[in-house]
Amino acid sequence: MRILRSSLNISTRSRFEVIDITSMIENWLRESNVGNGLLLVYTPHTTAALAINEYESGLRQDILEMLKSLTKPDAHWRHNLIDNNAHAHLANVIVGGDKIVPVENGKLTLGTWQRLLFIELDGPRRREVRLVYVGE
Repeated sequence: MRILRSSLNISTRSRFEVIDITSMIENWLRESNVGNGLLLVYTPHTTAALAINEYESGLRQDILEMLKSLTKPDAHWRHNLIDNNAHAHLANVIVGGDKIVPVENGKLTLGTWQRLLFIELDGPRRREVRLVYVGE
């Protein structure tokens, strides 16, 4: 069994942003010459999230608008008394900060329109996405 680790560095440009990181992950898998296994994709940030979905421009805007409507960035959250980003922490609780994707013959087993998406909720910032592959 092989266990491989790496990380991706992402620089976001907006307070709210959806970034397709699928190609970066696919490149790492190809360079690592992996076989069959599981890939954990994880971000160690509590004000960002990861999703698997389509990367269509309207949907990207809808995702951000939905998260803003649920977490209300301008609301009077208690956490905002110490750091004005409670909405980002709450959105992370809703979406989550990790995904596990099966890998077959060195390739992600995503559906036709599925992409791995990094969701910035409190940018712009420098972010990290960690990758852990376990398999052949």
